[in-house]
Parts: sequence; C-alpha cells; structure tokens
Amino acid sequence: MKTPHFLSGSRKALCLFLLAAVTVLSGCGKSATTSDGKSNALQPISFRLKWFVYAAFASHFVALEQGYYRAQGLNLTINPGGPGMDPIRLVATGVDDVGLADYLQIILAREKGIPVVAIGEDYIRSGVGFFSLKSSGISKPKDFEGRKVGIMPGTDKHALYLALAKKENVDRKKITEIPVAFDSTLLLNGSIEMIPGWVTKDPFVFEERNAPVNIIDPYDYGIRPGGNVYFTSEETLRKKRDQLKKFLRATLKGIIESQKLDDDQVVAMVLKHNEKLDKNAEKKIWIASKAILLEKDPAKVGSMFMDKWQETEAIGREYGLVEKEVDLGKCFTNDLVDEIHREGFLVK
Repeated sequence: MKTPHFLSGSRKALCLFLLAAVTVLSGCGKSATTSDGKSNALQPISFRLKWFVYAAFASHFVALEQGYYRAQGLNLTINPGGPGMDPIRLVATGVDDVGLADYLQIILAREKGIPVVAIGEDYIRSGVGFFSLKSSGISKPKDFEGRKVGIMPGTDKHALYLALAKKENVDRKKITEIPVAFDSTLLLNGSIEMIPGWVTKDPFVFEERNAPVNIIDPYDYGIRPGGNVYFTSEETLRKKRDQLKKFLRATLKGIIESQKLDDDQVVAMVLKHNEKLDKNAEKKIWIASKAILLEKDPAKVGSMFMDKWQETEAIGREYGLVEKEVDLGKCFTNDLVDEIHREGFLVK
C-alpha cells in the first residue's frame, strides 16, 4: 500500500526519511562518452536535499533521470535531508559538496561564522503560508483577532507571522497564541484555529480529510523573502568550481525542462527514488510547486538578487532571528550562473 506523503506527525516524517535514506541516490555508471567516442570517468559530486525525497524536489530527479548530470560529466549522488541531517552542517564540514537551504538559513549560518555561500537559486520565493478551516471564517490576517492561533517561535514561519500581523495592523493582544509543531489534528479538533505550514503541500493534508482550508499567503500581502538556494562551502567553491558549474548547468536545465514534461512522467521519476510515496498526493504537490516556486524564464533561472537578500535579512532582524550584522555580499555569488547564462546554455 502506498503511503500519502502529506500525512502529518513526526513519526510519519521519520519513517519516510528512513525509507528514502536506505538507498543512495546516484547517477548510474562511472563513465561518460564524449562526442568523439572517448570514454571519460565521471566526476563524483554529492548534493544534500533539505528534506526526504518527495515531489517538491522533482526537478532534480528529472535532471538525474534525463541524464543531464551525466552529460556534464558528473556522477551525482542525491542525499536526503531530514531529522539530524542538516544541510548547512553537512556541506560546511565537507560531507556533501552542495546543499539546499533557504535564504534565511544562509544568512543565519554566515552570522554564526559558518563559511557557506549560495551559488544559485532554486525556489524563487518562500512557500510559507497560514491555514484556517473554511468553516472558521478566517480568511485574512485581521481575522486572527479573537482566535486561537498556532505559532512556531524561532522559525521563519514565526517571523513571517509577525511581519504579516504588523503590516496588516493586527492587534496581537487580542489573539491567543499557542506554540505548536505542524499537526493537522490541532486544526481539525479545534485546539487552534490557524496553523503555519507550506502552501505547496499542507493544504492537501486537509483536503485528504475533507476539511478544505483558506490559505493566507504572506506573498499576497507584499511580504516576500527568498526561497531555496543551492549553496556550497567557500573551500569547495575554490577547489571544485568547475564541478559546481557543471552541477548548476544540469540542475537549472532540470528546473526549466521539468515544467515542460507531463506531470505523471515527472512524478514517476520521483517515485523511482522513493517508492513509498503516494502518486496522487505527489502529483498535487508537484503541480503546486512548479506553479508557485519555480522560475519559468530560462534567461532568469538560478539568478539571485540583492533586494531579496535584503528583505529576507530585514524580516529576520526585525523579529529576532538575525541578531548580528551580516555582510550579505558574502552570502551569495552569481558568478557561476552568470557564466552559464552568457554561454547561452539554457536559452536555445
């Protein structure tokens, strides 16, 4: 029996993580053939996801299954994230060459003196949102007043909640704020009336239980921190620059080309690497992810902009996540992505 990915609970997440981690996910074979017929050894490179394997990361598995990494001469290993598998730590210590993290995680790492640097953009925006049952009548931030609201202190979700409340003049003194972890039953049983989560995944948790939700998306209110980035350590960038550029060529092509494929075909590539997922659930997640989070323009894909870093840092600083001055110019570099775009590799 296939297991729906979006069932809630820490036990569920841990089980799926362990299932995904059983098998090392890598490009098949150890050699590639060049245009002149010669065989060259593939260069190994490891990539750490933020979480276990599921459809939100589908573009990477499209690139893997379609041979984009092999075409660049790479033997890519995709390692799942999950409990105890922090991409920042694993990349900074050299366990992995590249990882996925969000803009704020990179800023916080640099604040702590961890020498990581973003080299390209994955998600163009944050996927954080806030959910209330349609039957509750909560459809906008001002409706939080007089209600029991789930909060997640110390996270980007809480920072965005505070930013949203401030921007919409919500009187927090009128709210009963209850610290929670994501658990759909808390909303369903009335323990809370609003819960933070991910706009591309968590609404389907409630849909599966015949409990449709309203989605309050900070992005719709002009609160727009950055999404996910590909990052590496400063040392790895110095030592493996060529491999990282090849990684980005293949990865960015995967972002663009995955959106052109049939959705069932894309999901099938993900299921190949985590067969315990539910096909229908993952298809919904993929459709939502590509619609909201992925860049559509081949001429822009992968590029990062200072204003997005500044907005992300400002939100983190105002609401207590970022405490020290951070040199944002050292948080990221567009050098590799710019070179790829100048080559015309992604625009045919």
